[in-house]
Amino acid sequence: MEGTFLKDKISFWAMSDDDLIEFLKVDLQITRWDKAIIEGVPEEKVSILNKWIEKNKGKIEGVEVKIKPTLSGLTVEEEELFENEYSSMLAVDRTKLIKNKIERIQINLATEHVDGSEPQREDAQLRWWKQKLTKAKAQDKINADRLKRENEDTKKNKRTANELEVAIPILEKHRNIGQGPRRHELLLDEEIDLLDQGLTELNEGVQRSSGRVLIRFKQYLKEKKEELKTKIVIDEIEDEYDCLKWRYPDGRTGKQMQWISFPQRLKRIRDRRKK
Repeated sequence: MEGTFLKDKISFWAMSDDDLIEFLKVDLQITRWDKAIIEGVPEEKVSILNKWIEKNKGKIEGVEVKIKPTLSGLTVEEEELFENEYSSMLAVDRTKLIKNKIERIQINLATEHVDGSEPQREDAQLRWWKQKLTKAKAQDKINADRLKRENEDTKKNKRTANELEVAIPILEKHRNIGQGPRRHELLLDEEIDLLDQGLTELNEGVQRSSGRVLIRFKQYLKEKKEELKTKIVIDEIEDEYDCLKWRYPDGRTGKQMQWISFPQRLKRIRDRRKK
């Protein structure tokens, strides 16, 4: 039997290497698994755990052990916190706020610290926020181009509809395009719904936060990319505009999904499930 230890808390990975290994030994002693995966390993702990596993020839307390590092090098809890922080930023302020965060991290990296007091995973944090800055800048350009097109469309509509009583409602309708709830592809909703229900069951019936589901869904798409090809073909999990690009198996292009809108999408899926 195989199982997974999801170690997602910052406090867990803040332990010393020796304490960390002893803690994991206790977990392995009390489990009845033949194989175990330690998931959510941040980058600075990958080497120490690999050496520990290699030293024991892959088996610890009679259990075959493997590790699964996070994609970002951060802890799962940090990924969730940063995703939530990024999502909470207003679009007009996002680029400026991210630049401020990057500057603070760079100052910390350049500061000399007493041994043992060095900030953890600052390099990974810097990489994470730089990626988000690139996406935020790209989104700024998209927003500016869209606003320009909407203004041009509005002017055109005014010229062609100024003699019609319905002119104002038409203009208001076009002005609000994109601001209301989005219509989503059923196939993506189905995959998100199934994953969300599975995570809820693993968490003893308590729903995970949207940030946690978002992280796990991206990871799920990456790991199951080949298996999903009969339903959806993944081109890019995160493109330069922070969107999921996918196609139908017959080659038709699927509607892109912006990751920043994932919390609202998940809420709609959960609301539909209740009906």
